[in-house]
Amino acid sequence: MSQVNKLQYLTKTIFSLCILATVMLYLGCSKSETPRAVPAQTNTTAPEVNESSNVSQLEAPPKKSESQSHELPVITFGNDTPSTSSANGEMKSGEKQNETFEADKRADVVIAALKDLQILLGTWRGITQKNFDGSKALDETNWVWDFKTNPKQPALVMSSEASPYYRLASMTYVPESEQYQLQLTDDEGQTSTLTGKFTSEIKDEPGDDDKPQRTYKLEFTEKEPEDKTKRLVFNQQNNNRYLLEVYEQRGGNDRFFRVDTVSTQREGTSMALIDEGYGERTCIISGGLGTITVSYQGKSYYVCCTGCKAAFEEEPERWIARFEEQSKSMN
Repeated sequence: MSQVNKLQYLTKTIFSLCILATVMLYLGCSKSETPRAVPAQTNTTAPEVNESSNVSQLEAPPKKSESQSHELPVITFGNDTPSTSSANGEMKSGEKQNETFEADKRADVVIAALKDLQILLGTWRGITQKNFDGSKALDETNWVWDFKTNPKQPALVMSSEASPYYRLASMTYVPESEQYQLQLTDDEGQTSTLTGKFTSEIKDEPGDDDKPQRTYKLEFTEKEPEDKTKRLVFNQQNNNRYLLEVYEQRGGNDRFFRVDTVSTQREGTSMALIDEGYGERTCIISGGLGTITVSYQGKSYYVCCTGCKAAFEEEPERWIARFEEQSKSMN
Protein backbone atom coordinates (compact mmCIF):
# COMPACT_ATOMS: atom_id res chain seq x y z
CA MET A 1 0.00 0.00 0.00
CA SER A 2 1.35 3.40 -0.89
CA GLN A 3 1.81 6.20 1.53
CA VAL A 4 -1.10 8.05 0.02
CA ASN A 5 -3.42 5.16 0.42
CA LYS A 6 -2.35 4.61 4.02
CA LEU A 7 -3.02 8.26 4.80
CA GLN A 8 -6.48 8.11 3.28
CA TYR A 9 -7.34 4.92 5.18
CA LEU A 10 -6.15 6.42 8.47
CA THR A 11 -8.14 9.60 7.83
CA LYS A 12 -11.36 7.65 7.20
CA THR A 13 -10.84 5.53 10.32
CA ILE A 14 -10.30 8.57 12.52
CA PHE A 15 -13.38 10.25 11.01
CA SER A 16 -15.50 7.15 11.68
CA LEU A 17 -14.27 6.95 15.27
CA CYS A 18 -15.13 10.63 15.80
CA ILE A 19 -18.65 10.09 14.51
CA LEU A 20 -19.02 7.01 16.69
CA ALA A 21 -17.76 8.87 19.75
CA THR A 22 -20.16 11.75 19.07
CA VAL A 23 -23.13 9.34 18.83
CA MET A 24 -22.12 7.55 22.02
CA LEU A 25 -21.64 10.85 23.80
CA TYR A 26 -25.15 11.97 22.72
CA LEU A 27 -26.75 8.75 23.85
CA GLY A 28 -24.98 8.90 27.15
CA CYS A 29 -26.20 12.42 27.78
CA SER A 30 -29.81 11.39 27.06
CA LYS A 31 -29.64 8.55 29.55
CA SER A 32 -28.17 10.75 32.24
CA GLU A 33 -30.96 13.34 31.86
CA THR A 34 -33.85 10.81 32.29
CA PRO A 35 -33.48 10.41 36.09
CA ARG A 36 -33.70 14.17 36.51
CA ALA A 37 -37.13 14.16 34.77
CA VAL A 38 -38.56 11.35 36.92
CA PRO A 39 -39.61 13.48 39.92
CA ALA A 40 -41.74 15.72 37.72
CA GLN A 41 -43.30 12.74 35.98
CA THR A 42 -43.84 10.96 39.29
CA ASN A 43 -45.81 13.91 40.68
CA THR A 44 -48.14 13.98 37.71
CA THR A 45 -48.73 10.24 37.56
CA ALA A 46 -49.08 9.60 41.31
CA PRO A 47 -52.91 9.84 41.31
CA GLU A 48 -53.10 7.21 38.57
CA VAL A 49 -50.96 4.82 40.60
CA ASN A 50 -53.12 5.31 43.73
CA GLU A 51 -56.36 4.90 41.76
CA SER A 52 -55.11 1.60 40.38
CA SER A 53 -54.31 0.52 43.91
CA ASN A 54 -57.86 1.40 45.08
CA VAL A 55 -59.39 -0.65 42.29
CA SER A 56 -57.45 -3.70 43.38
CA GLN A 57 -58.72 -3.20 46.93
CA LEU A 58 -62.37 -3.06 45.76
CA GLU A 59 -61.91 -6.27 43.86
CA ALA A 60 -60.85 -8.04 47.05
CA PRO A 61 -62.73 -6.28 49.94
CA PRO A 62 -61.56 -6.86 53.48
CA LYS A 63 -63.71 -9.00 55.81
CA LYS A 64 -66.37 -7.00 57.73
CA SER A 65 -65.77 -6.53 61.39
CA GLU A 66 -68.25 -7.80 63.95
CA SER A 67 -69.33 -4.24 64.81
CA GLN A 68 -70.12 -3.52 61.17
CA SER A 69 -72.25 -6.64 60.82
CA HIS A 70 -74.49 -5.53 63.71
CA GLU A 71 -75.59 -2.47 61.72
CA LEU A 72 -77.13 -4.57 58.96
CA PRO A 73 -80.92 -5.27 58.88
CA VAL A 74 -82.05 -8.45 60.61
CA ILE A 75 -84.12 -10.84 58.49
CA THR A 76 -86.81 -12.89 60.25
CA PHE A 77 -89.37 -15.35 58.95
CA GLY A 78 -92.88 -16.15 60.07
CA ASN A 79 -95.54 -18.25 58.34
CA ASP A 80 -93.33 -18.57 55.27
CA THR A 81 -93.46 -14.79 54.77
CA PRO A 82 -90.12 -12.97 55.13
CA SER A 83 -90.04 -9.78 57.11
CA THR A 84 -87.26 -7.28 57.70
CA SER A 85 -86.71 -5.18 60.80
CA SER A 86 -83.92 -2.70 61.35
CA ALA A 87 -81.79 -2.43 64.46
CA ASN A 88 -83.87 0.50 65.75
CA GLY A 89 -87.07 -1.57 65.62
CA GLU A 90 -88.73 0.10 62.65
CA MET A 91 -91.17 -2.18 60.83
CA LYS A 92 -90.23 -3.00 57.24
CA SER A 93 -92.57 -3.79 54.37
CA GLY A 94 -92.19 -7.56 54.87
CA GLU A 95 -93.36 -7.29 58.49
CA LYS A 96 -96.32 -5.15 57.50
CA GLN A 97 -97.36 -7.67 54.87
CA ASN A 98 -97.05 -10.49 57.38
CA GLU A 99 -99.10 -8.57 59.95
CA THR A 100 -101.81 -7.89 57.37
CA PHE A 101 -101.79 -11.56 56.37
CA GLU A 102 -102.24 -12.67 60.00
CA ALA A 103 -105.03 -10.11 60.56
CA ASP A 104 -106.90 -11.35 57.47
CA LYS A 105 -106.53 -14.97 58.61
CA ARG A 106 -107.95 -14.09 62.02
CA ALA A 107 -110.83 -12.14 60.49
CA ASP A 108 -111.69 -15.13 58.29
CA VAL A 109 -111.98 -17.34 61.40
CA VAL A 110 -114.36 -14.83 62.99
CA ILE A 111 -116.46 -14.52 59.83
CA ALA A 112 -116.74 -18.31 59.54
CA ALA A 113 -118.00 -18.57 63.14
CA LEU A 114 -120.53 -15.76 62.72
CA LYS A 115 -121.72 -17.12 59.39
CA ASP A 116 -123.88 -19.64 61.28
CA LEU A 117 -125.65 -16.74 63.03
CA GLN A 118 -126.25 -14.38 60.17
CA ILE A 119 -129.83 -15.57 59.96
CA LEU A 120 -130.17 -12.52 62.26
CA LEU A 121 -129.40 -10.13 59.41
CA GLY A 122 -132.27 -7.84 58.57
CA THR A 123 -134.90 -5.77 60.36
CA TRP A 124 -136.92 -7.21 63.24
CA ARG A 125 -139.81 -5.98 65.37
CA GLY A 126 -140.19 -7.22 68.95
CA ILE A 127 -142.74 -6.86 71.74
CA THR A 128 -141.89 -7.41 75.40
CA GLN A 129 -143.99 -9.49 77.79
CA LYS A 130 -143.12 -7.21 80.68
CA ASN A 131 -144.89 -3.87 81.00
CA PHE A 132 -142.82 -0.70 80.86
CA ASP A 133 -144.64 2.48 81.92
CA GLY A 134 -147.98 0.75 81.53
CA SER A 135 -147.34 -0.69 78.06
CA LYS A 136 -145.28 -3.31 76.31
CA ALA A 137 -142.21 -1.87 74.64
CA LEU A 138 -141.92 -2.18 70.89
CA ASP A 139 -138.38 -3.12 69.95
CA GLU A 140 -137.29 -2.56 66.33
CA THR A 141 -133.79 -3.70 65.48
CA ASN A 142 -131.67 -3.98 62.36
CA TRP A 143 -128.79 -6.48 62.31
CA VAL A 144 -125.92 -5.87 59.86
CA TRP A 145 -122.27 -6.87 59.45
CA ASP A 146 -119.61 -4.50 60.81
CA PHE A 147 -116.14 -4.76 59.23
CA LYS A 148 -115.02 -1.17 59.86
CA THR A 149 -115.00 -0.68 63.65
CA ASN A 150 -112.28 -3.32 64.10
CA PRO A 151 -111.12 -5.00 60.86
CA LYS A 152 -109.45 -7.77 62.89
CA GLN A 153 -112.70 -8.44 64.75
CA PRO A 154 -115.74 -8.41 62.42
CA ALA A 155 -119.11 -8.45 64.18
CA LEU A 156 -122.85 -8.64 63.71
CA VAL A 157 -124.22 -5.38 65.11
CA MET A 158 -127.63 -3.87 65.67
CA SER A 159 -129.23 -0.77 67.13
CA SER A 160 -132.59 -0.11 68.75
CA GLU A 161 -134.37 3.06 69.78
CA ALA A 162 -136.99 1.42 71.98
CA SER A 163 -135.51 -1.67 73.64
CA PRO A 164 -135.44 -1.39 77.46
CA TYR A 165 -132.31 -3.61 77.55
CA TYR A 166 -129.92 -2.05 75.05
CA ARG A 167 -129.43 0.65 72.46
CA LEU A 168 -126.53 -1.00 70.69
CA ALA A 169 -125.37 -4.60 70.51
CA SER A 170 -122.30 -6.17 68.93
CA MET A 171 -121.99 -9.95 68.56
CA THR A 172 -118.66 -11.51 67.59
CA TYR A 173 -116.40 -14.54 68.07
CA VAL A 174 -113.03 -14.54 69.87
CA PRO A 175 -110.69 -17.19 68.40
CA GLU A 176 -108.28 -17.08 71.35
CA SER A 177 -110.95 -18.16 73.86
CA GLU A 178 -113.11 -19.98 71.29
CA GLN A 179 -116.15 -18.17 72.67
CA TYR A 180 -118.83 -15.90 71.31
CA GLN A 181 -119.04 -12.43 72.78
CA LEU A 182 -121.85 -9.92 73.07
CA GLN A 183 -121.30 -6.28 74.00
CA LEU A 184 -124.33 -4.21 74.98
CA THR A 185 -124.66 -0.44 75.36
CA ASP A 186 -127.67 0.91 77.27
CA ASP A 187 -129.51 4.22 76.96
CA GLU A 188 -127.07 5.86 79.42
CA GLY A 189 -124.01 4.82 77.40
CA GLN A 190 -122.94 2.13 79.87
CA THR A 191 -121.46 -1.01 78.30
CA SER A 192 -121.43 -4.60 79.47
CA THR A 193 -119.69 -7.65 78.01
CA LEU A 194 -121.21 -11.12 77.95
CA THR A 195 -119.67 -14.41 76.83
CA GLY A 196 -121.70 -16.93 74.89
CA LYS A 197 -122.13 -20.64 74.30
CA PHE A 198 -124.67 -22.82 72.52
CA THR A 199 -127.12 -24.59 74.82
CA SER A 200 -128.98 -25.98 71.79
CA GLU A 201 -126.89 -26.61 68.72
CA ILE A 202 -127.79 -25.26 65.30
CA LYS A 203 -130.29 -27.38 63.38
CA ASP A 204 -131.71 -26.90 59.91
CA GLU A 205 -135.03 -28.69 59.49
CA PRO A 206 -137.70 -28.47 56.77
CA GLY A 207 -140.52 -26.07 57.61
CA ASP A 208 -144.11 -25.84 56.42
CA ASP A 209 -142.90 -24.30 53.15
CA ASP A 210 -140.35 -27.13 52.69
CA LYS A 211 -137.54 -24.60 53.10
CA PRO A 212 -134.82 -25.31 55.69
CA GLN A 213 -135.58 -23.48 58.93
CA ARG A 214 -132.81 -22.70 61.39
CA THR A 215 -133.11 -23.23 65.13
CA TYR A 216 -130.64 -22.87 68.03
CA LYS A 217 -130.16 -21.41 71.50
CA LEU A 218 -127.16 -19.16 72.12
CA GLU A 219 -126.74 -18.12 75.75
CA PHE A 220 -124.74 -15.03 76.79
CA THR A 221 -123.79 -14.39 80.43
CA GLU A 222 -122.28 -11.19 81.80
CA LYS A 223 -118.60 -11.49 82.71
CA GLU A 224 -118.12 -8.78 85.35
CA PRO A 225 -121.45 -7.42 86.62
CA GLU A 226 -121.63 -4.38 88.85
CA ASP A 227 -124.63 -5.71 90.79
CA LYS A 228 -126.86 -8.35 89.20
CA THR A 229 -125.53 -10.69 86.56
CA LYS A 230 -127.43 -10.51 83.29
CA ARG A 231 -128.06 -13.36 80.91
CA LEU A 232 -129.55 -13.10 77.42
CA VAL A 233 -130.59 -16.10 75.36
CA PHE A 234 -131.16 -15.88 71.60
CA ASN A 235 -133.75 -18.59 71.05
CA GLN A 236 -134.06 -18.91 67.27
CA GLN A 237 -137.47 -20.42 66.42
CA ASN A 238 -137.18 -20.36 62.63
CA ASN A 239 -135.81 -18.15 59.90
CA ASN A 240 -138.30 -15.39 60.63
CA ARG A 241 -138.73 -15.50 64.40
CA TYR A 242 -136.59 -15.57 67.51
CA LEU A 243 -137.19 -15.04 71.22
CA LEU A 244 -134.85 -12.87 73.25
CA GLU A 245 -135.04 -14.30 76.78
CA VAL A 246 -133.82 -12.01 79.58
CA TYR A 247 -132.56 -13.49 82.86
CA GLU A 248 -131.19 -12.13 86.13
CA GLN A 249 -129.12 -13.85 88.80
CA ARG A 250 -130.58 -13.71 92.29
CA GLY A 251 -129.51 -14.75 95.74
CA GLY A 252 -125.78 -14.72 95.10
CA ASN A 253 -125.75 -18.16 93.53
CA ASP A 254 -125.78 -19.63 90.05
CA ARG A 255 -129.57 -19.62 89.74
CA PHE A 256 -131.00 -17.37 87.04
CA PHE A 257 -134.61 -16.27 86.76
CA ARG A 258 -136.28 -15.19 83.56
CA VAL A 259 -137.64 -11.66 83.90
CA ASP A 260 -138.83 -11.03 80.35
CA THR A 261 -139.17 -12.45 76.83
CA VAL A 262 -139.06 -10.28 73.74
CA SER A 263 -140.94 -11.96 70.90
CA THR A 264 -139.22 -10.84 67.70
CA GLN A 265 -140.51 -11.20 64.14
CA ARG A 266 -138.66 -10.45 60.91
CA GLU A 267 -139.92 -7.66 58.70
CA GLY A 268 -140.35 -8.71 55.08
CA THR A 269 -139.16 -12.02 53.68
CA SER A 270 -136.65 -14.48 55.09
CA MET A 271 -133.01 -14.03 54.15
CA ALA A 272 -132.72 -17.84 53.98
CA LEU A 273 -130.19 -20.10 55.63
CA ILE A 274 -126.45 -20.07 55.60
CA ASP A 275 -125.45 -22.93 53.38
CA GLU A 276 -123.91 -23.27 49.95
CA GLY A 277 -125.77 -23.05 46.67
CA TYR A 278 -126.68 -19.39 46.19
CA GLY A 279 -124.78 -19.29 42.91
CA GLU A 280 -124.15 -15.81 41.61
CA ARG A 281 -126.32 -14.39 44.41
CA THR A 282 -123.77 -15.41 47.06
CA CYS A 283 -122.64 -12.49 49.23
CA ILE A 284 -119.04 -11.78 48.20
CA ILE A 285 -118.12 -11.11 51.85
CA SER A 286 -120.21 -13.26 54.20
CA GLY A 287 -121.14 -16.12 51.87
CA GLY A 288 -124.84 -15.72 52.68
CA LEU A 289 -127.71 -14.91 50.35
CA GLY A 290 -127.01 -11.68 48.49
CA THR A 291 -129.86 -9.17 48.42
CA ILE A 292 -128.00 -5.99 47.37
CA THR A 293 -125.95 -5.50 44.22
CA VAL A 294 -122.64 -3.66 44.14
CA SER A 295 -120.24 -3.11 41.25
CA TYR A 296 -116.55 -2.56 40.63
CA GLN A 297 -114.83 -1.86 37.30
CA GLY A 298 -117.96 -2.70 35.38
CA LYS A 299 -118.65 -6.05 37.10
CA SER A 300 -121.56 -6.66 39.51
CA TYR A 301 -121.48 -8.60 42.77
CA TYR A 302 -123.94 -9.37 45.58
CA VAL A 303 -123.81 -8.53 49.29
CA CYS A 304 -126.24 -9.54 52.01
CA CYS A 305 -126.61 -6.32 54.04
CA THR A 306 -125.68 -2.67 54.28
CA GLY A 307 -122.67 -3.54 56.45
CA CYS A 308 -121.19 -5.78 53.75
CA LYS A 309 -122.01 -3.12 51.17
CA ALA A 310 -120.03 -0.50 53.12
CA ALA A 311 -117.08 -2.87 53.54
CA PHE A 312 -117.04 -3.72 49.83
CA GLU A 313 -117.20 -0.10 48.72
CA GLU A 314 -114.25 0.77 50.98
CA GLU A 315 -111.96 -2.10 49.85
CA PRO A 316 -113.43 -3.77 46.74
CA GLU A 317 -110.16 -5.28 45.53
CA ARG A 318 -109.52 -6.96 48.88
CA TRP A 319 -112.93 -8.65 49.04
CA ILE A 320 -112.92 -9.66 45.38
CA ALA A 321 -109.48 -11.28 45.73
CA ARG A 322 -110.57 -13.08 48.91
CA PHE A 323 -113.80 -14.32 47.30
CA GLU A 324 -111.97 -15.59 44.20
CA GLU A 325 -109.38 -17.39 46.35
CA GLN A 326 -112.11 -19.07 48.41
CA SER A 327 -113.94 -20.08 45.24
CA LYS A 328 -110.77 -21.73 43.87
CA SER A 329 -110.26 -23.72 47.10
CA MET A 330 -113.83 -25.03 46.92
CA ASN A 331 -113.45 -26.29 43.34
